[in-house]
Amino acid sequence: MLVVFFRALVLYAIVFLVIRIMGKRELSKVQPFELAIIILISDLASAPMSSRGVSLFDGVVPIITLLVAYIIFTLVIQSSNKVQDVVCGKVTVIIKDGKIVEKEFSKLQYTLPDVMTQLREKDVFKIQDVKCAMVENNGNISVIKYSDNMNSIPMNIIEDGKISDVNINILNMSQSDVEKLLNKNNINMQDVLVGTMDENSKFIYQLKEEEEKNG
Repeated sequence: MLVVFFRALVLYAIVFLVIRIMGKRELSKVQPFELAIIILISDLASAPMSSRGVSLFDGVVPIITLLVAYIIFTLVIQSSNKVQDVVCGKVTVIIKDGKIVEKEFSKLQYTLPDVMTQLREKDVFKIQDVKCAMVENNGNISVIKYSDNMNSIPMNIIEDGKISDVNINILNMSQSDVEKLLNKNNINMQDVLVGTMDENSKFIYQLKEEEEKNG
C-alpha cells in the first residue's frame, strides 16, 4: 500500500512539473501537438501508478523524453512563421465588411449556427454588424464591430523580429510595405519585439529590451 502511495506521489510530482514547464496556457487554448503530449503523459503515468508490474523508471523516462521533444518542437516552431502556421494553424478571416467570406467559411467546415453562437456570446446578433471576424488558431472567434469605430483592423505585422505573412495579407500589405515602415523609423526588423498597425493604420512598435516607441 505504501509503495503504491509513494509511486503515485512521485508520478504526480513529475507530471505536475512537466505540465508546469510547458507553460500556463489554459487547456482550452493548447495547440494540437501540446494536447497530444498531455494525453500521452497522462497515459504513461497511469500504468506505473496503478500496476506494480511496471517499474517507476519505465514511466518516468518516456515522460521526460516527451518533455524534451516538446521543448525541441517548440523551438523549431518559434524559429519559423511558416512552420508555426502549419503546426498551430493561422488566423483566418471569415466575416469581412458585414459579409461571410464563403471560401474560408467552407474551408474551416463552419456552419452558420456555429458562428452565430459565438457572435451572440460577444453581444453580436447580426452578421451585418461585423466589420471583421477572425478565427484564431485555437478555434475562438475574435470580432470587431462597426460600432467599435476602428478605421482598420489592429494586427501585429512583426513578431519577434519576423514578418507575420498571415497578418500582412489580412491587412493587404506586402513585405516591401513593412520594409518601408522600418526604414522610415530607422530600425532593423531583427530588433523589433512586436510591431503593430493600429486601428488608425499607424505603425507602433516595441524594440527588444526597450520601451514602446511610436512611429
